[in-house]
Amino acid sequence: MKRNWVKIVFKVLLVILISIFIVKGIFFSSVGKPAIDKKKVVVIDLEGIILESDKIIDSFKKYEKDDSVVGFIFRVNSPGGAVAPSQEIYKHIRSMKKPVFAAMSTIAASGGYYVASACDKIYALPGTLTGSIGVIMKFTDLSKIYDKVGIKTETIKSGKFKDIGSIDRNMTQDEKNLLQTTVDDVYNQFIDDILSKRNFIQKDELIKYADGRVFTGNEAKKLRLIDVLGSYEDAFKDMIKQKNVPDAELFIPKNEKKLIEKLLEETRSTIKGLQGINGLLYIWEG
Repeated sequence: MKRNWVKIVFKVLLVILISIFIVKGIFFSSVGKPAIDKKKVVVIDLEGIILESDKIIDSFKKYEKDDSVVGFIFRVNSPGGAVAPSQEIYKHIRSMKKPVFAAMSTIAASGGYYVASACDKIYALPGTLTGSIGVIMKFTDLSKIYDKVGIKTETIKSGKFKDIGSIDRNMTQDEKNLLQTTVDDVYNQFIDDILSKRNFIQKDELIKYADGRVFTGNEAKKLRLIDVLGSYEDAFKDMIKQKNVPDAELFIPKNEKKLIEKLLEETRSTIKGLQGINGLLYIWEG
């Protein structure tokens, strides 16, 4: 009799444990995944220096195809970065059919502002740092250190500008003039791209403030560089009102990558950063 009771208790406990594991599995597998068929607004985060565009663009593409997604909140916390990936992100956002609202966090300066300007609406907090519209190129001259330690380099080149920016000598005035022309060209691209979306600002008006200076969210609002003083939650509320989907949920994708994948991704980003840090930059160095 005792043995029968023990068997029954054991079976009951086993069933309970299996049930708990099944429920846990269902719960954790659903964390970070949107509810089926429920309308949602997806948050895409840009955090840190812009060194590549793939991660952001792939995130947009992933949810663009989802019929239940009515729009995006592009949360920007970045001082900018390399020009080319910034332009790739800008171009992709401009091509999107679903609305994208930018929500600036602590900082969205230079390239951070540039990518936000592609969005349909820009939100910033009163204390957000933004602006810093401009382009920068930096080169290091180590020639005096080379002289002190007795290092001498010989350069054979196909043209007088081939080793422009070399660390072992001073830059000539002709080289500075040439690079200034390049910087000015990319600066004009920055200005034109802002105005192509924010066409209610006059070019002469924008140029007055597009000299690299930063603004608070309050100042940016007065200059019409942003549209609304508010958080990403305010952007969400306005979007569901605009799309007439009051029951839509705010969906923040969960990063499901394993630790090793994250480390590899960070390593790749660092290498790209070291390779491209001397190029054309939309970045605020404050």
